[in-house]
Amino acid sequence: MRDFKQYLISLIVLTGLVSGYVFYRYADGYPFPIGAQFDPDVRDKYRHILNEEDPQILVLGDSMVETNVDKHSLAEGSGKRVSLIFEGGAGSAMLYLILKNNIANADSKPDTMIVLFRDTVLTSTAFRVHGNFLAMIDEFAGADDELVLELAIRDRMNPVEKLAEAYFPPYWARSNLQTILFSRVLYLPTRTLLDCNLECADQAMNKVFGNQNFDPDQFNRAINLAENFLYTDENLDFEKQINRSFLPEIIRLCRDNNIKLILLRTKTLRFSREVPEPSALNEYMDDLNSYARRNDVPLIDFAHSDRLPPSLFTDINHLNSDGKKVFSEMLIEAIGPILNP
Repeated sequence: MRDFKQYLISLIVLTGLVSGYVFYRYADGYPFPIGAQFDPDVRDKYRHILNEEDPQILVLGDSMVETNVDKHSLAEGSGKRVSLIFEGGAGSAMLYLILKNNIANADSKPDTMIVLFRDTVLTSTAFRVHGNFLAMIDEFAGADDELVLELAIRDRMNPVEKLAEAYFPPYWARSNLQTILFSRVLYLPTRTLLDCNLECADQAMNKVFGNQNFDPDQFNRAINLAENFLYTDENLDFEKQINRSFLPEIIRLCRDNNIKLILLRTKTLRFSREVPEPSALNEYMDDLNSYARRNDVPLIDFAHSDRLPPSLFTDINHLNSDGKKVFSEMLIEAIGPILNP
C-alpha cells in the first residue's frame, strides 16, 4: 500500500509538471481546442509547378503516380502537355487539400485531372491523417480548412477522446511531447557524440531502416497491415461514407474550375485467386461507379487487368519500369475516347 501511495504521488506530481510545461509552451487558452489545428501557412509548390508547366492533363495521387505513370509517354501518346503531382502516403484528405489550395489557385489549371486511387481510398477520410501524415497534410492546409479537421479527425473521435483533448494537457499536447522526446533520444546523442545534425541523422536512419532494406515479403505484409483500414466494414459501405468524404468536394472544385475529372482505379496485388476480393468491395465499386456516372465523372478501372501481372510489380502496390510502360500505354488507350469523344 505504501509503494502504491508513493507511485500515485509521483504520478500526480509528474502529471502536474508536464501539464505546467504544456500550458507554458503550447497553450493559448483553456479548455483546449479539440483535434489538431492547422498552421495558417500553405505550401504552394504545386501551384508554381502548374504555372511553369501549363499542363493540359494532370495526374494526381500518391507514390503510385510516380511508379505507374510515365509522364513523357503519356504526353506523346495523348498529344497534350502532362504534369504529375504525387505525395508519398497521400490519402484523400491530402489530395483534396492539394486540389483546393494549389491546383484550384493556379493561373494555369489543367483541362483534365486524373486522380489515381486504389479501392476505398477516395471515401476513407481518416486514412493516413495521423502522426507524420498529419504533419504532411498541414503543409498543404490553411487555418480555414476546418472541413478536413471535422471529417478526418473530429468526427472519428469518441466522447472520451474529446474530453481528454479539451481538458487533459498531456493528452492534448501528446504530439509535441512525443516530438521532444524523440528529438532528445535520437538527435541529441548523434549531435553531441558524432557532430551529426538532424539531416545527417535522418539520412543515416533511412539508409539503415529505409524501405529499400526490407525483405520484400515482410514489406508487403507491412503494407497490407497498414491498409487493412481501407477494408473495414465501415469503409466498405459507400452509401454511409460518401457524404462524410472529400469526394463530393473534389468533384465540385473540379466543376467550378472547369477541370474535367477522371477517376482511375489502379491494380494492386492485395487480392488474388487464393485471397479473392470481399463481396463488399465489389458492391462498393458498383456504388462508386453509379455515383461517378450521376456526376458525369468517368471512372477507369484497371484493378483486374491481365496486362498487369505480378511480374510487373516491385511490391503489392507499385509497378517496376516495365509495368510503368504497360500502365502508361493502358492509360493512353483508356483516356483517348474520353478526351476525344
